[in-house]
Amino acid sequence: MKAKPYQVASLVPQIQNGFKGALIFGPDFGVVQEVSEKIASFVVPSLSDEFAIIKITPQKIKEIPSILLDEGNASGLFGGRKVLWLKNANNDVLEAVENYLEHIQNDTFLIITADNLTKNSSLRVFCETHEKMLCVVCYADTERDVAEYIRETLAGQGIRISSAAQPLLVERLGENRIATRKELEKLITYLGDKKTVDVSDVQAVVTDTQNSSVDLFCVAVATGNQKVAEREYHLMLSNGENPVSIIRILYLYFNRLLDAVDTTETQGIDAGLKKIMKPAQFRMESDFKKQLAIWKKPFVLKVLGLLLEAERKAKTTGFPAEIMLGRTILQITQVAQKKL
Repeated sequence: MKAKPYQVASLVPQIQNGFKGALIFGPDFGVVQEVSEKIASFVVPSLSDEFAIIKITPQKIKEIPSILLDEGNASGLFGGRKVLWLKNANNDVLEAVENYLEHIQNDTFLIITADNLTKNSSLRVFCETHEKMLCVVCYADTERDVAEYIRETLAGQGIRISSAAQPLLVERLGENRIATRKELEKLITYLGDKKTVDVSDVQAVVTDTQNSSVDLFCVAVATGNQKVAEREYHLMLSNGENPVSIIRILYLYFNRLLDAVDTTETQGIDAGLKKIMKPAQFRMESDFKKQLAIWKKPFVLKVLGLLLEAERKAKTTGFPAEIMLGRTILQITQVAQKKL
């Protein structure tokens, strides 16, 4: 069964008593992580219980092909249901997943998380067509996703939002889940004991993330503005942003740019601008037009490949991820400069 992130909360009965597992994937790392944690919370009482949540890697499956099924059928140390969490999955794990779903004998729940799997990915196709698997694709947040996330997050703290403040908050928050979460955390802290968000609270606390440091950074990289890109990159690092999260942010942005480039080639630049530029970013229109003139599909695909490789190296080598990503950013800005 295929579902969108905002639909997961309505699928609790199937997750608890029907599905054997879920595949959560897409370019937005923040949404993938949050949806995965939400699904896991429907199965086990605590996400911090290392005996209830067993994490497995593709490398471990390569070393021990039967590990998914072995762990799935093993009894929990303290009883109760378990979650097997297979992170950073790819098509190489398909055989192990097939074997697991065919032979699992208890109610262990399998969570598989992955990056942006293509439509013809064998793992994606198998899970989408399997009656016991839930598939959630995590693209950039739409306005509806943002509104639902705001409602859930505030309600979880016993907070409501006024009808006037709701659209303003949605407008100020962007499509990046990591940035949205941080802004809501700031807002909740600011409220203190107050239990209703009004317009003045949003205006006082919430940054317009459409023109935030994240977007300034992405636009600078894509337009070849090396000085601004470096400044915003180091600012994000100093604010505690993880290098892998920054890679995912850039990947998401260039994925949008790819869609805009495709649209521009077939429908013209105005249609392309609508794909990449949000209404609140009108002051940056010249930058977006410059990007659509600079970038052609083969070069955007090359950048997406560079970012995926940077993430792989950040996770598998001992080289400092901050330096590795800095070099990748320099490569991308240099490509943009050459096209100017």
